[in-house]
Amino acid sequence: MKYYGTDLDSAGHYFWQLEGNQLYRDRKSFECYPFNPEGLPFIKGGEAVSNGFAAFYQFAGFSIYAIEGSCADKRRASKSIFFVEKEIGKEEFKALILATPIASKIIQKMPFEVQW
Repeated sequence: MKYYGTDLDSAGHYFWQLEGNQLYRDRKSFECYPFNPEGLPFIKGGEAVSNGFAAFYQFAGFSIYAIEGSCADKRRASKSIFFVEKEIGKEEFKALILATPIASKIIQKMPFEVQW
């Protein structure tokens, strides 16, 4: 599973590989993906949303869960984007996130409830 967002303790968004209990910096750049995680979650009409808002997408062979807000960055427009390069259903992907120890830790550390 891949992740675009903060680590558990500091501000700043980066690409990460999530494996077990570990976050590994992924040196890939935006050009490597067919979507822009900075534009997610996509809100029609530019409506304001609160931290915890979550949206599920499938695009170009990727399944994506985009959450407004971060576990470590309090700035506006912070986000937590989980993605895999395969098409799986919304509930299956939520279960995968929560079953991956480091991803679950990211979710648990968020100072708001995720609105799956």
